[in-house]
Amino acid sequence: RPQTTNELSQILSHCHKNYIGIVPQGGNTSLVGGSTPISNTEIILSLEKFNTIHSFDTDNGIVTVDAGVILSTLQSTISERYGYLIPIDIGSKGSCQIGGNVSTNAGGQYYYRFGSLHANVLGVEVVTAKGDVLDLMSCNRKDNTGYDLKHLFIGAEGTLGIIT
Repeated sequence: RPQTTNELSQILSHCHKNYIGIVPQGGNTSLVGGSTPISNTEIILSLEKFNTIHSFDTDNGIVTVDAGVILSTLQSTISERYGYLIPIDIGSKGSCQIGGNVSTNAGGQYYYRFGSLHANVLGVEVVTAKGDVLDLMSCNRKDNTGYDLKHLFIGAEGTLGIIT
């Protein structure tokens, strides 16, 4: 259970070099078995220790969090401290993690009012299978200066990299 991006990078690099499969698990709320290893050559990777709410920009309504933050914790913290709404609300909010929500492009009851996570996530930090760290963080709501790589990882379910 890594606690830092550097630790996660080292784990992924080691697994890549030794042909060890990785099964990322968020809150483990999936009912389809996607976060269950299928062989003894795979490891489960939990991001539960990536659980910090780093900052909230009240001027722009932008929150920066780790992937292991529980959705209901984020919702209550932002609502109680700042009076803002997090634009995702799903049945598993008491145990699902933000990284899993983003990685699966989770919807929920606010989807039609506020849009998908593709529309609401401004940036991500990702560790690739080789252990490379991609800093795709941004506070710009509009940025047309080239490829918007974060969209490759939103909804990719950890197949292209682990969102931290």
